[in-house]
Amino acid sequence: MTDLILLTVAVGVLGIGIGGVLGVFFGGRSVKNEAILLSFSAGTMIALVCFELLAEAGETGGIFLSAAAALSGAACVTWLDYIVDRKTEHKNDFITCEDCAHKKTSSLQLFVAGVVMALAVAIHNIPEGMSVGAIYVEEGGIGSGLIVLAIGIVLHNIPEGIAVTVPLITSGMRGGRAVAVAALSGVPTVIGAVMGYVIGDMGPLGLTLSLGFAAGSLLYVVFGEVLPQSINLYCSRKTAFAAIAGIAVGMIILGGHAHIH
Repeated sequence: MTDLILLTVAVGVLGIGIGGVLGVFFGGRSVKNEAILLSFSAGTMIALVCFELLAEAGETGGIFLSAAAALSGAACVTWLDYIVDRKTEHKNDFITCEDCAHKKTSSLQLFVAGVVMALAVAIHNIPEGMSVGAIYVEEGGIGSGLIVLAIGIVLHNIPEGIAVTVPLITSGMRGGRAVAVAALSGVPTVIGAVMGYVIGDMGPLGLTLSLGFAAGSLLYVVFGEVLPQSINLYCSRKTAFAAIAGIAVGMIILGGHAHIH
């Protein structure tokens, strides 16, 4: 059991931590670079949601249950965003290119986006940990199948680390703290691993709800916070292309994960 926990800590924290370091290294150099990197990280999250979370949720529990779970996740984060706006007396307006030069970027909104992203990633990491725990039980320890799965999870956690860290860095948080927040979002992987070990198998209903909820949460953060703030920082076609490039890179990383999984 100890070796399972140690492996899961490495799997859950390492990939996201690497992504966080990359986000710190490439972010914070200029407003233009921050905007492009925000869009790129949003693209990687879109790829993660569409090609992994929702796809896996649909295969496990069906389209309608997955869609309901995603809407629930989005509704929950929308409500949290609304509460924050009321407490801070801040209102979200529609952002247009004509407004970009006159609007001031809200550091608080970027900070909230990063924190919510971290929470959504944390939720998503629980079923990942459950899969690690279930395979550990099946193999009777750390076998080749578990090692391959661990490598795949580390690889596809990298864009998650970037997506968590960049909004926090842009909001003014120090790089070390942003990386720490990103790394902490991988800790729930350990909780999931223990659950998978105890249960010995994953129930399709719970897995579907977890994946769908995480997907909806991420989609709201991407389309409600990250992309609008990117446009607000730097209104250009380059930000749109960066988002598409992020989707493409996310597909490649996730494709590699699916291949070895």
